[in-house]
This record gives sequence, C-alpha cells and structure tokens, in this order.
Amino acid sequence: MTKKSDGKVGPWAKEKLEALGQYLEFYTTALKNQTWLKGTAFVDGFAGPGLSPIRTKDKKVDGDTLFGPPDDAEVEFLKGSPRVALDIATPFSSYVFIERAAERVAELKKLKTDYDDKREIDIRQGDANTEILAWLETHPDWKKYRAVVFLDPFGMQLPWTTIEALAATGSIEVLINFPLDMAIQRTLTKSGKIPEAWQKRLDALFGSPDWRNLVYEESNDLFGARSDKRKDSGDRLLEWYRARLKKAFGHVSTARLIKNTRGNPLYYLIWAGPHKLGLKGAEYILGKGESIRPNKKT
Repeated sequence: MTKKSDGKVGPWAKEKLEALGQYLEFYTTALKNQTWLKGTAFVDGFAGPGLSPIRTKDKKVDGDTLFGPPDDAEVEFLKGSPRVALDIATPFSSYVFIERAAERVAELKKLKTDYDDKREIDIRQGDANTEILAWLETHPDWKKYRAVVFLDPFGMQLPWTTIEALAATGSIEVLINFPLDMAIQRTLTKSGKIPEAWQKRLDALFGSPDWRNLVYEESNDLFGARSDKRKDSGDRLLEWYRARLKKAFGHVSTARLIKNTRGNPLYYLIWAGPHKLGLKGAEYILGKGESIRPNKKT
C-alpha cells in the first residue's frame, strides 16, 4: 500500500537530511587523499525536485482573506537530498539523481546551472530500481571506485533485489529509509488477511516471505486456525531487516528512528556497507537521534 507523494515534505525531513549531509561529509573527507581511488559517486534513487515546500497544517495568519493568504505570504522550502549532497565541502566526483516525475526532473536539471563546476551530474528519469541497475553496469571495476547510494522511497518501492545488486559490488554503501510505520505496518492487518497484491510487495521488499512468521502467531481455537498479529511485530521486522542487510553488506548500523511532529514513528534510517570505518561514522551520526540499538546477535 503506497500513497502518492504530493511533492511536499514534513518538517521531520530536516532530521533525515541533516544526518545524510553529515555522513556524506564524513565519507568524502575520509577518502579524499586515497591515491588509488579513481572516483567516488553519490546516487540518489528517489531524488525529488531538489527543493521542497514544507508541509504544514492549515491555519489562519494575519492578512488572510476569503481567498487565502496574501501573495507575499512566506513559504518555507527545504533543501532536498540532491542539494544536500552537492553542498558538502568535499564533493563526490560524480552524482546520479534519479526521479520518475517529469516535473521534478525539470527542477533537477536546473542543478547543472546552479552548480556549474567540474562535478559530473547525471539526471535520469525513470524507475529507481531500473536506473540503479543500469548505472551499475557502467562501473565494471569496483575495486577502484566507491559510492554511496541513498534510498529514500515514499513507500515500498525498494525491492530486495536492488539491495542485493548494490551489496554484490563490495564497494558501495547505502543509506536506507526503512518505512516501517509509514508504509509497512499499514499493510499488516490484525487478522492476517492481507490482499495478495500487498503480500507480493512485502515479499519483494524483504526478499523473502518469512516476514509473515515474524508478524503473525498461528494458533487454533474452536473456530479453527487463526492468525494474530504479534505486539512486537515492528521490532521483529526491523531487526530481521537489519540482520539481512548485515549478511549482504558485512556491516549494518543502528536504526535511527524518525518521528513526525506528533511524536509518532514514521521510518528508520539505516546504513549498511562493507567497511568498518563507514560503520564507525554511521554509528556516530545515526546514534545521535532516537534509535534502536543493534543487539549482540546482529
């Protein structure tokens, strides 16, 4: 179950983007003096327009009329992940921004004018998973290249097959928005009766149908077999997903919880990668917020 984005972002997105910027700065600084390195890349799979208006509750302000606020009413915009990545002090040598919506791609293309320097900016319109796989094919020698891929879907548009392809390079790190409460929990009914289409999306997201055993407890009563949703199903899914990331990449971070303005959980930011140094930086940055700490088993 996925809602269509209206192009606006919640104020809580600031926390996510600050963490992203901090990690990217750490990453490029750590690699800038490595003479063996031929290049670094930042890939944004769900880039958005580059600048997004912040979603706020409707409220009357001084000067409102029957037709709404005056023309000069102040609107706050948030610098999106593409600009966050481009603005770090030690830039990547190349950037790939992927976006499906044509109007947002048009906004992204303005970045080439706004950042008129030696950085290579590749803007691609299309499905994030398809374009990421196509991009991977252009980099046959991952021994001399490094990359960070930011995967921030609005819902459940990130299948495990994409994660596996990135991990297989042995040289790519990922920062993932795991939409536990924003999307996943909304599909998990209490009774366990889930539409087939939703089940297929969950299977693709996790790369396995085993999520059902973590979410539901099977039992029998006078009316026959029944399924009951476990109270700790969210925690189980999160830790299972982290464990799968660790198996794929080698290292996985603390899962940093992002909440909305009412204090309700939305999603978790998770880092995964092949190197301990990356884990050290990710733990320091993602560990600053509210988080689920990794247990000894994962």
